[in-house]
Amino acid sequence: MGPAAGVVLAGLVRWGPGSAAGAALGAALALLAQPLPPLEIGISLVALAAGLALAWRLLGQVGFERRLERARDVGWLVAALAGVFAPVAAAVATSALRWTTLHPLVDRVGPLVAAWATLSIGALLTAFPLLALDRRALFVLERAPRLASAAALAGGAAFATALLCVPANQVGQLGGLLPFVPPLLLVALAVRHGAPLAAAALLLCATAGALACASGAPWWAGAVQPAPLATGAWLATLSALLLMLHAGAVEARWREQRWEWALDGSRLGVADWHVRRGEGFASTAWRALAPSADAGWTPAVWLRQVHDDDRAGLEAAIAQIDAGQTGRLQLELRMRHEAGWRWRLATLLVIERGTDGRPARILATLADVEDRHEALERQRLSTSLFQHLHEGLLVTDAELRVLEANPAYAEILGVPRDRLLGTVPSLLRPAPDDARARQQRVEMWTALRERGTWRGELDERRADGSLRTLQATISTVPGTDRRLSHHVLIISDITEQRHQREQLERQALYDELTRLPNRAHLSTLLTEAMATADRDGFMVAVCYLDLDHFKPVNDRFGHDAGDRLLVELASRLRNTLRRRDRWADVAARLHGDEFVLLLRAGSIDEARRAIVRVLRVLTQPYLVDPEADPVPITASMGATLYPLDHSDPETLLRHADHAMYDAKQSGRNGYVLFDPASRQEREAQALAQDEIEQALDRGELMLRYQPKVDMRSGRVIGFEALLRWEHPTKGELPPHSFLPRIEEDRLLVRVGDWVLSQALEHLAQWRRDGLDFAVGVNVSARHLRREDFAAQLAALIGRHGHDLAPYLELEVVETAAIAAEDSPTTSEQMRLCRELGVRFALDDFGTGYSPLRYLKDLPADTLKIDRSFVHHMLDDAQDRGIVEGIISLARTFGCSVVAEGVETPAQARMLLDLGCDIGQGTGIASPLRAEQVAQWVREFRGVFVIAPAPGEALARLGG
Repeated sequence: MGPAAGVVLAGLVRWGPGSAAGAALGAALALLAQPLPPLEIGISLVALAAGLALAWRLLGQVGFERRLERARDVGWLVAALAGVFAPVAAAVATSALRWTTLHPLVDRVGPLVAAWATLSIGALLTAFPLLALDRRALFVLERAPRLASAAALAGGAAFATALLCVPANQVGQLGGLLPFVPPLLLVALAVRHGAPLAAAALLLCATAGALACASGAPWWAGAVQPAPLATGAWLATLSALLLMLHAGAVEARWREQRWEWALDGSRLGVADWHVRRGEGFASTAWRALAPSADAGWTPAVWLRQVHDDDRAGLEAAIAQIDAGQTGRLQLELRMRHEAGWRWRLATLLVIERGTDGRPARILATLADVEDRHEALERQRLSTSLFQHLHEGLLVTDAELRVLEANPAYAEILGVPRDRLLGTVPSLLRPAPDDARARQQRVEMWTALRERGTWRGELDERRADGSLRTLQATISTVPGTDRRLSHHVLIISDITEQRHQREQLERQALYDELTRLPNRAHLSTLLTEAMATADRDGFMVAVCYLDLDHFKPVNDRFGHDAGDRLLVELASRLRNTLRRRDRWADVAARLHGDEFVLLLRAGSIDEARRAIVRVLRVLTQPYLVDPEADPVPITASMGATLYPLDHSDPETLLRHADHAMYDAKQSGRNGYVLFDPASRQEREAQALAQDEIEQALDRGELMLRYQPKVDMRSGRVIGFEALLRWEHPTKGELPPHSFLPRIEEDRLLVRVGDWVLSQALEHLAQWRRDGLDFAVGVNVSARHLRREDFAAQLAALIGRHGHDLAPYLELEVVETAAIAAEDSPTTSEQMRLCRELGVRFALDDFGTGYSPLRYLKDLPADTLKIDRSFVHHMLDDAQDRGIVEGIISLARTFGCSVVAEGVETPAQARMLLDLGCDIGQGTGIASPLRAEQVAQWVREFRGVFVIAPAPGEALARLGG
């Protein structure tokens, strides 16, 4: 029953109680097949079950592993079967049989020992191979040569066992050697193919021996008694031998596995090279560090994996080892790994030498040192950067003592590195002498405590005493315990950049000539002054100052002298301004001789006194030429008081400008305070001016052309350019609805320039198209007063490549022409224009009631009768007399005459009768767009259509 018990125990351990139950059922059926009494069968089953239960429990308590991969598991299997199962089963069986009459001799020791031995051997014979056999044994059988070897050894052992157990001696003299043949073959099988497979072969041998003994006792039974005990001892010896072989192999494999795991865990690859045999072995870790497609490993394979630059070094090392020059060498190599190269540390060690002293066996190890090389490379890079960094770099400990400083830091501050080490640098001292630097340090340490880092500018003196501006970044570095460990300070010298920045700021914010704030900076200063006034409750006098008669100084002494005057004026302003700890008066230059002052005042009277004080200082004579007498200069100033005038900064300046203009109009050399009562009207005026300027910029202004024709001959002699505004919401607006808004503004001049440019552009196009007529353009008195009017007009005419001057007629209202006689500038400009060939017409003649003496001197080529006289001359004798008188004056002074406002045939007929041939009005044609003029001229045949009133029929005039 021993083999059956081994099968049951193996089933319990390996496959669980289900398989053990099947094995137990098979054992019970085998017992029932025996010619034994039922009581003995029952006792045998009970004894078998008791022994197996205890053996299984023991294996469960000691952590037995069924694969028998540890020597201790082999020992526990032997102990469970031979020390627990067999004695318990034998004791239970003998104890049960003792009380029966079936076997009165069971109380003897011999049968008990025999039962124990028989059960132990039988159980081990089946349990060991069933538990030890695994997939590795099957792998042995997958290759045909190894399968043939295993089958030959197992078959030979079984055959020898069968010969040993046959009843008759059929082997002759060799029978005495048969007991030794199976052990030798089984040991050979165990060594070559593993003890589990040899154990299975032993079970095959036992089966073959049992079959051979079926017909009688073995042939040697008479020589050795008792025969069963001898057979059991022989089988037990073979089982013990195989168990010891398996335990040794398991232990050796475990030791090898532990070393393999240790090498793998340490990422250390090992290669073993038998020099004389040319054989090599590489561990798993080695192949992971140096992957190769070759099945075996040799130094040649290794050399192919090494970088070309390192291969010579490895060959030299192998040659030294092989020549016996050294027993150990270590070198670093680059070896191919995946798609790149990685650094490996190789060690060559001689572990066995031949009788001649030369190496017979060499051990090579390989370790991955790529991380160390990367760390060294990073360290070298960091060191190089530290040494060659243009920025100064300083490292201190937690107490701010310098640990290291790079050359750039020492160069920037002019302090040698040796003097820095171990000291607290001045940049990190909390209380420098300079107030600004002290404030910088306070901000730095506050940020370091709150955020652990700070970046900003620091003022520091070099060792030679020169003041430098540094861009600094300082950070705290925590240690492993999260406590402060180091400070890192990075500095760069930005002194030159700061000077350049300040220079750019001065250029951007200050006037280059006077060094006073410019218009851009004034906006900021005014905003700040207004905020301070709101906070502290005082007034700010915003003063707009303009010098009187400054241009004659430039004309007489030159622009350099004028510049010297402005510089002196700026110096006087600076000396006049008041300064306190929390505020200061401000002076700024806008352009030319225009300045703005921001004066603090507690009351209106104080503001007046401050303005008078400034004017008194500024009106002292100026020495602009050392060889000439001092030049007296006066100034006009306009001022508005904030917050009485609670406007925005731009509006305040505009209000002050308006007040200054009023001071100019009032006779100059004084000041005017802006009147808030007129603020709404002035703002409306300013809004209207802005709207007109935007209309000009957006292209909403345009010209209409009204023809002037010879009513007698029917010939077109010219057109008058009439300005119109195509308002986006109000429609087309005539000039009298918007030009008065800009009558006294510079915008009027700009609009006049635009009208002249457009009219000349259209005139040039018409001339190119073959049309021959003149164009009249209205010019304001303010426009004519401009000193460069004639020069600008000449430039506009010259732009078109041919002379348009004879075809251009400038129309000036009678009152403006009379005023021009009293203005040298205007008279000069009109004279220059006539020299260009441009003609002049007196518009609205008769409305100014000019003295006749003016008509003699006026440079007029044409007199234009005002439409009001033409409109009423049919029913008003006085108006008809005025028209007749104007026509007579024109003849007297040699001028042509044009009647405006001709609307009816009766008016045209009377004008012809009075001697005025040229007419202009809606009765001839309404104002035309520029693109309509050419077609209208070509289609005009001496007959024109009078525009009718609603419901009236068309009336026609003949030529």
